[in-house]
Amino acid sequence: MSPAGIKRLIAPVFAALLVLSSCERLGAGEDAPADDGVSASAPPGELSSPAPGAVPQGDGKFSLRYNPAASLNPISGTDADNMALSTLMYEGLFKLGADFGWQNALCESYETEDLKTYEFTLRDGARMSDGSALSPYDVVYSINQARVSARYSSRLKNVVSASVVGARAVRVALSSPAARFPALLDIPIIKDGSSGTAPRGTGPYKYSAEGGEAKLVRNEHYGGGVPVGEIYLVSCRDAELGEYFTEGAIDLFTEDPSAPRAAVHRDSETRYYNTTVLLYIGFNPRSEAAGDARFRRAVDLAVDRDAIVAGVLGGRGTPSPLALPPFYRLYDRTWESAARAEAEGDARTLLSIALGEIGLEDTDNDTYLEYPADGGMAPFALDFIVSAGNPARAGAAKSVSDALRRVGVNINVRELPSAEFKKALEDGDFDMYCGETRLSADFDLSPLVSPGGALDFGGMGGGESAERAAAFLPAHGDFRERNAARALCLAIAEDMTFIPIAYKQYAVHSGRGEITGLAPSQTGVFHNVSEWTVDVK
Repeated sequence: MSPAGIKRLIAPVFAALLVLSSCERLGAGEDAPADDGVSASAPPGELSSPAPGAVPQGDGKFSLRYNPAASLNPISGTDADNMALSTLMYEGLFKLGADFGWQNALCESYETEDLKTYEFTLRDGARMSDGSALSPYDVVYSINQARVSARYSSRLKNVVSASVVGARAVRVALSSPAARFPALLDIPIIKDGSSGTAPRGTGPYKYSAEGGEAKLVRNEHYGGGVPVGEIYLVSCRDAELGEYFTEGAIDLFTEDPSAPRAAVHRDSETRYYNTTVLLYIGFNPRSEAAGDARFRRAVDLAVDRDAIVAGVLGGRGTPSPLALPPFYRLYDRTWESAARAEAEGDARTLLSIALGEIGLEDTDNDTYLEYPADGGMAPFALDFIVSAGNPARAGAAKSVSDALRRVGVNINVRELPSAEFKKALEDGDFDMYCGETRLSADFDLSPLVSPGGALDFGGMGGGESAERAAAFLPAHGDFRERNAARALCLAIAEDMTFIPIAYKQYAVHSGRGEITGLAPSQTGVFHNVSEWTVDVK
């Protein structure tokens, strides 16, 4: 039976399955360290070629993927598909643009005198889907719930308190100044005291299981327009996603292009958007070679970012020679030349020269370089670990290790199951590792460079990089922020606390010509849904 037919048959069981979701386990959250906008290199609405034998499109309904056994609660939920849907049902105080600048959503205005205490005035006239007016108590409740959630606790670690200070006013106190705190407040706002699978929100849609069919229906209390009155919710396994999309039973889906892709045989188009997901190399300072900043700077020469993005990420990423991405709004390409003043020459020659300057030599003619130690030369072999089953990280690790082997560095890449990889990091059982993490939208690098940070494996953090990361967060105004950003990038490039490789892009697939106005950003695929037009007929 086709997916479209299956959709009609399975709809009546959605509501029953949904009841079971209140006992779900919390998994890795959005802001947890990974392991668990559209950029200039990927124009909006980039079109894919029609697949051979493409089937007729559409079933006359606009349908999205949904997991009926998981929650739609945007704060406590963890299912990726359901959390994508949640942006149709909920709004935050702010939403993020493609350059990660913030725009007002439920917040009408805000003010702060010291960057530690913020007062937000809520948008007048906003209503919950039950008709009640948006209350400052809704905002305070949502922030406090988010502070203890797996999904948002990391980004809100600086929040000390949230309180109601007026009929439409909320005050949030921070433990330290943060100039770009509003960028972190695209957190969805739910009704005060609510819980469960689908609490009330102010978004353009609300959940309905009327008649036993799960769908999102227009929130009649929403002030803006919507492209369709109903959105049908369809469940399918990962292995079925390509077939469902091909037959029009699902009309849009999002994916990480560097992960295994769904097989699609449908005339479709793809839009790409930037993320704060950073692919990088980390080091163990207790390693004899990798603990040497000069050696780490030599390893940086072995990172061919353009080749990794093109070959490993399929072109869907932004090569990043510095810790902040080139799409950061104040980025300046001159910082790159200030950070790296190498002589002219090909990468292999430069890498050989850099290793020679450290004193590495092949003194025993075994093709491998030895490291100077205790007045002599000692053999060494680098242990480079990476999480198995992650093609992007494994491919990046192979690219770097191949470049190092070509100049005589004895390096072994160990692909470890996720649990073993995490344990090796925690135990310091590595010299180098290839990691991936989703940074917060204010580009807080302290988890990577500060002592005791969430990603400070082996105790690499500290020194000037940590100081510069701390100084970057409160930098206010373009002039101060640009200078602080430059100092941060140059400090990390000097001591190589970690080596940035690239910031990943994600993809949104839809039927060709079915959706116009779609402009995804990290806030959500649907954050500007009121500006869409949809035709799935």
